[in-house]
Amino acid sequence: MSSSGEDPRLWVLYVAAVAIAAVSASRSYAGSGTRAAARSFWWPPPVAATVLWAVVATASLARLIFPGLLDTFRRQPVRTRDAGEWWRVLTAGLIEDGGVLLTAVNLVLLAVVAVAIVRVWGWHRAIGLFVLGQILWGLFTTFVFPSTGAGTTGATLAAAATLAGLWPVVGASRGSLVAAAATFVLGVVLVVLDDAHGVAILIGMLLGAVLATVLPPAGLARTAGSAAPSDIRT
Repeated sequence: MSSSGEDPRLWVLYVAAVAIAAVSASRSYAGSGTRAAARSFWWPPPVAATVLWAVVATASLARLIFPGLLDTFRRQPVRTRDAGEWWRVLTAGLIEDGGVLLTAVNLVLLAVVAVAIVRVWGWHRAIGLFVLGQILWGLFTTFVFPSTGAGTTGATLAAAATLAGLWPVVGASRGSLVAAAATFVLGVVLVVLDDAHGVAILIGMLLGAVLATVLPPAGLARTAGSAAPSDIRT
């Protein structure tokens, strides 16, 4: 199973997963409110989303300036297993092993997802889900299907998919449930296509469902139709 994401056709599915998360989150945020409420979902971005994006952007851009950072941060299963370099499980999700274009695309996707998850989950849950998603994705690509590399795509897709795990648990609107089902289908399709990023999506859905069961976001009660704008602003 590949984790490289080198096939441009697969990026259509990655972007679709992020777009579904973004649309479902913004609609839940706006509820039955005005267009201004919907626009306020995106701007200004929450502080936590900005900080998360800035941390990843700084590491990714630093790698472009100092290529030697890639060898220190990237995922190298043999060195993790044999030399105890466990930090790679996390740090591989902070930098890109591609060029400027790939870095730019991933930072745009992360910017969208960061705002969406912080708005819906709240900053502490959102940051925790992003980090845990990267750790589980890193462990999967280190021990289950070992591969050398780096990139934020896995963590970003896992974070986006946490919303798909959230909606069914809190009894969200029909549109949100359709979004959750579509995200699941995308994850399965990617797995069938032998792309490990499908596993990242499924990991994210599982994390979202578990957290929504034990510690749901304020204002998103079970069987609620869709949250009011003020309920999930963070």
